[in-house]
This record gives sequence, structure tokens and C-alpha cells, in this order.
Amino acid sequence: MTMTKGWVLGWVGLGLVVGGCGGAQESDAPPGEESSAVSELRSAEPRVLASETEAGLAARAEQALGFDFLHALPADENLALSPHSLNSAFAMLTDAAEGETLTELQQVLHFGEVGEPFHRSQDALQLALAKRNRDPVDLPDQKTDAQVLTESNDLWMREDAPPQASYLDTLARYYGAGVHLADFGENPEGARRAINDKISTDTRALIPELIPEGAIDPLTVAVLTNALYFKAPWASKLREVDPTEFHLLSGATKRVDTLVGRSSLPFYQGEGFVSVALPYFGTELEMLLVVPDAGTYEDVRTALSAPVLSQIVSERQAERIDLQLPKFSIRSTIPAKKLLEGLGLGLVFKRDAELPKLESPLFPDVFVSDVLHQATVAIDEVGTEASAATAIIAAGLSSSDPEPEPRVVNVDRPFSFMIRDNPTGSVLFVGQVVEP
Repeated sequence: MTMTKGWVLGWVGLGLVVGGCGGAQESDAPPGEESSAVSELRSAEPRVLASETEAGLAARAEQALGFDFLHALPADENLALSPHSLNSAFAMLTDAAEGETLTELQQVLHFGEVGEPFHRSQDALQLALAKRNRDPVDLPDQKTDAQVLTESNDLWMREDAPPQASYLDTLARYYGAGVHLADFGENPEGARRAINDKISTDTRALIPELIPEGAIDPLTVAVLTNALYFKAPWASKLREVDPTEFHLLSGATKRVDTLVGRSSLPFYQGEGFVSVALPYFGTELEMLLVVPDAGTYEDVRTALSAPVLSQIVSERQAERIDLQLPKFSIRSTIPAKKLLEGLGLGLVFKRDAELPKLESPLFPDVFVSDVLHQATVAIDEVGTEASAATAIIAAGLSSSDPEPEPRVVNVDRPFSFMIRDNPTGSVLFVGQVVEP
């Protein structure tokens, strides 16, 4: 008899759920009994401590994927997404894949050849970002909030259909993934709530419900999750002033809450745009703004790419800047599966996908049925708070000179932004603001 199953993978929060069919029982557990639905295990496999110098491969892949997604999304909407979250999620998935399915993942996700150097690069990047946390400073001449950048990876699995041991070893070695036994068969709703609660906790409640009702059922086999959270103060605080005019794409204007500041900032004059970067406390992380000249928004947005970003970063110079920037808060839900299909990813979504390390005697075939992604980014005069979540839902078949006058940068029209890590090149978030 042919049986079906599915799994969900999510990042920042991210969840991967695999489910199946064939004799599963309806749950008699009362709603809300999450504690009995999940128990935690600890892998004995130690985390590999890769060097930060190995992070480049992973950082370049997430840059390319981030711009692919940005260009595939509407130009006339506020949006935010996390290339790092998407990259991390699919990196974990690749070790379960082989054959043409793996080849397609490598090509579309810009991974190149997947092997130990690839996973070491992912490991190096996540470990490097973990070092960006900073304690608050409370000195007479300097007071700052803490800088927080956290990421978690977890595998939620059913005891009667575990993935192959070698896959669990890879997740432990290179991704530090926790392992949880979830009662998907008898209490799927409790398991769903427990997973969402973990993601909500790890994103400080910014992603409260990554996995919707009905996504986990008695046929679910596994859920792979990743959660990303970022909060940091500016290196030089901004101040809020009276609302100013922002020029919309329609030609109309809108009064918006506005931040201003004067300091020495990395500045680049490009063709049809200027770029300014606002460092966060600790200086490794920054928000990089790309502000098109009037009437060039579409052209500049289309031209954004990893090589353009590299040129901006390598050629920019510190200048005294008078900056005027709108406050904004964005929450986006990205149709990631549709975008990935448009980029050429197809085999992993088919029922004959080759994901053997996620298979088991009870559920011998697995495919990805959906990919979900959410991200939030908000800025004010103090700094930035952001989070992201990705979910891959799969189904399967079983079985000192005088200072010059400062340059004025007035961000009063649609612009793009990135939150990036300077030492590694990692792009944590990318997005655009067309109407603050």
C-alpha cells in the first residue's frame, strides 16, 4: 500500500515538517497539552569549530540568493526578507539530498559543490555571527543598549521514523542542531504549538506563529527549524524630528516620522544612486542604504547584485554626512516556494525527489511541498530590531584639519537596504521601503 507523508522546515523561525499516511490515529489529547507532545534529546556529536576565514562560500551564496529573491518580488511594496535564513535552511536540507535533486539545489541556491568544505563554511558563518553579541555600555561619556544576534537550529522528529543517523550527525557537527522527539502521530496540534512556542521565544515574539493550523498532522514525520533574531543600537544615535515629506512612487508626497544625524559614515557615489552605511554598536554590523536619484528607483533596484554590493563596499570612503532617514517598520510574508520555482527549483517539490536521508522504512520517500518565509525589520532613533523565519513544508510517499561641510543625504524617496556583517560579508536582511 502506498503511504504519504510530509515535513516542514522553518528558519528564523524556520520549520520543516515531514508527514505520511497509512493507519495514523486521530489525537485524543486535549488542545494545548504541548508539554506531552515534545521531549528534548542531546546529540553526543560535538560541534565543529570552523574558522571565520572559511565563511566566504556561505556568505557569497546568501548574497546571490537574496538579490534573486528581491528582483522576483514586486518593486512597489515595502518588503523585508532574510537571505541568511533562507541560505541556512536550505544548507541543512542539502545533506539529505542526492542525484539531480541535489544538483538543482546547488545551482539555484548558488551553493556550488556540497561537501565538507560547504558545511564547514556554513558552520564558520554561524559561529562568526554568534560573536557579534555585545554587552551594554554604561559609562559617563557613552551609554548603549546591548547588541543581540542569535540563531538556533532544531530538528523535530518522530521516534518511529527517524532520518538517517549520518544526517543527524551533519546537523549536530555543522549546525549545532538540537534534536526533539515530537508526538506528531497522537498529538500533532500540541507538537505544532510547542514548535511555534520555541520559534517565538527565539525571535523574541516577533515570529509568533510560523507554522499555521493544519500544517502538522498525524502524518508528519519531521520538522527542521531555524530562528534568527537581531537587535542593535546605532554606533552614533540618531534623533527624531518633526515629520518630513517622503516622495512616493506615484508622485504624491506623504508626511513621515523622520530621523536625523550627523557623523562620519561610509559613503559611495554610484551611477544613479548614493549609498550610506550606518554602523551598529561594535562596528562589524551595519545597515547599508542604497538611495536612488529621483526617477531611477526601478533601474537601480534591478541593477542591485552581489558584484554591485562588492563594489560599493570596496570603493566607499568615510565622509561627514548629514543624514535624514524615515523611521520604518516592515513585516513581510514571502511566497518562497513560488519564487524558487520561478528561479528553476523544481525537482525537490516533486514526489520523486531524491531526499534519501530523510527517508525511513515507515516513510521511504520525501518531497518538499511548500516553503514559507517571514521577516520583520524596524528602525528608530536608537537602532534596529529584526527577525526572520523560513518554513519548508514537505510531503512524501511511504512506505583634524577643519572639517569640510558635511554631505547631505536626504532619504526622502523609495530606497533599498541591507543589514550585513562586514567581516564575513553575510547579508542577514535585505529589503526596500517605498512608503514608510
